[in-house]
Amino acid sequence: MSPFTNERAAFQALKIAVEQDEALRADIEKALKELLGRFSTAIRENRFVVGGALELILVAALRAAGVDAQHVGVEEERIDIKLEKGGFSVKGHFSRSGGAIRLINTLGESEETKWETATLFVIHGVGFGYADPELIPEEQVERVKDALVLKYKVVRRFLSAHPHYLINLSIPPLLSDVSSSELVSRTLAREILQRTSRLKDYID
Repeated sequence: MSPFTNERAAFQALKIAVEQDEALRADIEKALKELLGRFSTAIRENRFVVGGALELILVAALRAAGVDAQHVGVEEERIDIKLEKGGFSVKGHFSRSGGAIRLINTLGESEETKWETATLFVIHGVGFGYADPELIPEEQVERVKDALVLKYKVVRRFLSAHPHYLINLSIPPLLSDVSSSELVSRTLAREILQRTSRLKDYID
């Protein structure tokens, strides 16, 4: 039995639910459209918050599909979503071009660090994808200066060849015009200041 049996089963449950429930599909696409339409990941501080929000959207989608899922991105080092047995790392890729998808930031890690986690990929122009180290050979994982990465084309090719690991969804690209993007810190500060008596009159 594969060590990723539970993660694969959870993904299949999500895939079936999304493909059979148009309201669920619409909700997921609506949530992602708003998230990525408001906060550009081209802005550094937005990346971390968008990543966390993405994980929470996926947790909600999995629960809607009947999967017991918990968000553990703060507590765990390698997984973002915990299942009853096992869990997922979540990786988003919203660039209009190819490039690479970071699996693990290796700064300060051992050179022996390997990709060992089932991963949910959220990819612009593709949808939700699933892969794990048994499905994509280790030699296709590249070690760069401070990360282990998979080339976008490797993931795209794998999902094209294995459509049962792909959920077709409309995933918007990153908001390239940063001037039209909200800044997470500013949005949060405005929300807090609106509840003050005097400072709310001086909100930027």
